[in-house]
Amino acid sequence: MTEDDIKQIFFVECEESLEAAETGLAACREGTHDSETINAIFRAVHSIKGGAGAFGHTALAAYTHGFENLLGDVREGKVPLEPALVDLLLLALDCLRDHVEAARGGGAPPDDTDLLARLEAARAAGGGEVAASPPAPAPAPAAAPDSLDDLDALLNELSAPAPAAAPAPASWLVHIRPHAGAMTKGSEPLLWLRELTDLGGTCELCDIAPVPSFERLQVEEGYLGWTFRMPGSVARDTVSEIFDFVGDDVALAYDGDPIPAPRIAAPSAPALAAAHTEAPQPIHKPETTTAGPTPPAAAAAAAPPAGGTANQSVRIDLRKLDMLIDGVGELVIAQAMLAQRLTNENLAHIEELALIDGLVRDIQEHAMAFRAQPISSVFGRVPRLLRELGGSTGKHVKLEVAGETTELDKTVIERLSEPMTHLIRNAVDHGIESPEERRAAGKDPEGTLTLSAEQKAGRIIIRIADDGRGIDRDRVLAKAIANGLVAPDAQLTDDDINQLIFAPGFSTAATVSSISGRGVGMDVVKQNVKELGGRITIESTPGKGTTFSLALPLTLAISDGMIVQVGDQSLVIPLTHVIESLRPTPADVKSMGTRAQMLNARGSFVPIVPLGVLTGAGGAVSNPCAGVLVLVETEGHGRVALLVDAITDQRQFVIKALDAHYRQIDSVAGATILGNGKVALIVDVDFIASNAARNLVGTVPLAAAA
Repeated sequence: MTEDDIKQIFFVECEESLEAAETGLAACREGTHDSETINAIFRAVHSIKGGAGAFGHTALAAYTHGFENLLGDVREGKVPLEPALVDLLLLALDCLRDHVEAARGGGAPPDDTDLLARLEAARAAGGGEVAASPPAPAPAPAAAPDSLDDLDALLNELSAPAPAAAPAPASWLVHIRPHAGAMTKGSEPLLWLRELTDLGGTCELCDIAPVPSFERLQVEEGYLGWTFRMPGSVARDTVSEIFDFVGDDVALAYDGDPIPAPRIAAPSAPALAAAHTEAPQPIHKPETTTAGPTPPAAAAAAAPPAGGTANQSVRIDLRKLDMLIDGVGELVIAQAMLAQRLTNENLAHIEELALIDGLVRDIQEHAMAFRAQPISSVFGRVPRLLRELGGSTGKHVKLEVAGETTELDKTVIERLSEPMTHLIRNAVDHGIESPEERRAAGKDPEGTLTLSAEQKAGRIIIRIADDGRGIDRDRVLAKAIANGLVAPDAQLTDDDINQLIFAPGFSTAATVSSISGRGVGMDVVKQNVKELGGRITIESTPGKGTTFSLALPLTLAISDGMIVQVGDQSLVIPLTHVIESLRPTPADVKSMGTRAQMLNARGSFVPIVPLGVLTGAGGAVSNPCAGVLVLVETEGHGRVALLVDAITDQRQFVIKALDAHYRQIDSVAGATILGNGKVALIVDVDFIASNAARNLVGTVPLAAAA
């Protein structure tokens, strides 16, 4: 593992720590926190501090030190956690996030001088105890020893006996020993020792017994161990948090615990002998340590768990994961081709084909699960956005979240951030009224923004709802007519008018601000959602609020589909939309006007859409009673019956983006390769259903894409 790989892991863990701190501070703001919540926030910031120091990000380390000081006083009860302080901590967390991004990108760190002063002032105002014992200034960073003379001086200093003064009665001991290869992962033992010293600890013993002869010395190995005496006022958790970022690369032992034996990749014979003859017994007092073989309990404590049931994880480069997903996709195509060829030639292999099909499906599901992530990673960024918008608009907005554990593909999550940001900005700037307007309307002065996610019919439905003024359709229509987007005499439904806000350059804002008004946001939202294979719908009630619903696929790579024959063409209908297929009787089909037909599906009338008309396929069935109707359901546009000649197969298919090789076509969600090697178009059921609802079916031919 290279240094760049280790740094990447550090920044990934920074993101996890920032999310944990954000969640904890949100609980503090809502008043649902407890002592463990404060501890979790402190640990998150402390973990970032430890890694920043290890990798030389001095600005980040210095800032987290100041942030951590205040959190430490809050945790110890020296500073009360009042609402004003929570707001300051949230502001400090935002700055910490900026620091992390600057360190990741190599840019200039943000100016934190004023904020650090405010954090220190909050500490000073916490009570007389803080003022009476101000914190010691952070030690100046020292360079690691770069010569044997410096190393000898350091070892002599650490090995020197403790001062003659007797320790406090309540003091306790901690033993630290890095494991083999700890330094290759960015660990810096000198930083640990300095932090222990800052807490008031004194080094009573430096165990140099495992150090091999000079010719066998490997600088990346951890040979030394240290025993520190800590003041009774320092809790064990405070010491263990110093090593949070290090993880399993260091062993700790406290009073009464067996001292961990050194674990070195390839110890020399002298070092191994020394480890057996010099390993001390469990810590009680430094003078009671005796020579002798390591007891079995100590060996068991030091040995790494073998075959244990603890959860383990491996970080994988995203490019390698994408290559795996692509390989699984090609495996699905190859399996479909093999199945079709063997089925046509010999039915004797039907059992083997079923076994292969099941195995391929299992591999595909497991591979796709690797990329699944909870949508909380997107929702977690919203509180900061609302704080920034609240500061610039003067509007107070409360956030409510539901379904944040819903999982979807990582690619979808990454590309979802921008459209959601636009929708939230639009909701706060245009939707939610000012506190004065809300009071006049009899509403709570504080607006409410609701984010929710749920899995429904093989798709993820994300809703962004506000309780604001709703869409003023008269104003939207007047603006659209003035801009020439629609004719003055056009007859539009409420949904048609709502969709006008997605037109490029459209905006009803009276003035241009840093938030909105230029008309370059909502069209980007619709385009981004469309590129993800999703749809966006709007529900708005004047005076009560607006809800944007995003229907997105669970995955962008592999799905299940029904292969249908339409004239001389094969099409794929995504199985997530299919409810049932049927052959209607003449009594089930009703005509509307000269060309529209409706299906009476158990008392509910559903428009019939002949796919042959849309595709221009030769010889396609036009009489519903002579073909098969596939009843499909969409989010926001109800049900539609698709008329096809026949259903030929049902299997997994690999989605290929059509616009990457041709261009984006309405009514086409993509393309795939069938088992016979031919390319088939994937039907965009949502678009067809929306057109059917407007009685515009047949005006957008698919033949142009064939």
